[in-house]
Amino acid sequence: MRPDTATSRQPIGGPESYFIRNGYRSRDRVEYFLDETDDTVTWQPDVYPYAAARARELGRDVVIDIGCGRAGKLASLAAERSDWSYIGVDYGDNLVWCRDNHPFGEWIEVDLESAERLPIAPGLVRRSLVVCSDMIEHLVNPMPALSLIRGLLMEGSTAAVLSTPARECRSGYDAPGPPRNPSHVREWASDEFRALLQASGFDIRYAGLTRSDDASNGLSTQLLLVGAGATTGEKR
Repeated sequence: MRPDTATSRQPIGGPESYFIRNGYRSRDRVEYFLDETDDTVTWQPDVYPYAAARARELGRDVVIDIGCGRAGKLASLAAERSDWSYIGVDYGDNLVWCRDNHPFGEWIEVDLESAERLPIAPGLVRRSLVVCSDMIEHLVNPMPALSLIRGLLMEGSTAAVLSTPARECRSGYDAPGPPRNPSHVREWASDEFRALLQASGFDIRYAGLTRSDDASNGLSTQLLLVGAGATTGEKR
């Protein structure tokens, strides 16, 4: 049975639930996601090409990947655009693997649930576009990571490309949770995630759906382009 993707009887939640509808159950904890696979499926195959196209349009030549994992898709982009600079941000075994196996890029280790800023030179930030691809759903507390991304935008990064599962396309708006994927803490419906981003100080420039993988070609992943919106006391 296909999930109902048209509507929900429940209103969007508030900040205490990260804007997910009432009744949804998130995981309290989740195991570290080790980014390794031996299958031939490419997950979110269109996110990095979309980000590269936006970087070209906006005249940026630095890509900052927040939650890069083992950076396989970033490596594919680097092979195509070797004249650009790449910064991967993650922690633990995934980041160690990047340092040991990728000859390109700068690899920065931070805990994305507690870090307050990233040690990236201001000149690089001002030349950059940020990518955060299907990482936010792995975090028990996503707010520090969103604050890091918005901080980069406030420091001069041109835009951020975000992706995360679209719950309404996978299990329905009113699915009780937790997600079927055991490494996901929670999954947002598209309207919930937009509300979270707007409340976190982002200006949404584009929001739509993209392929989850290149095997099924199903459009069940959210894809967004955001900038830093104004908050109280700031001028646009």
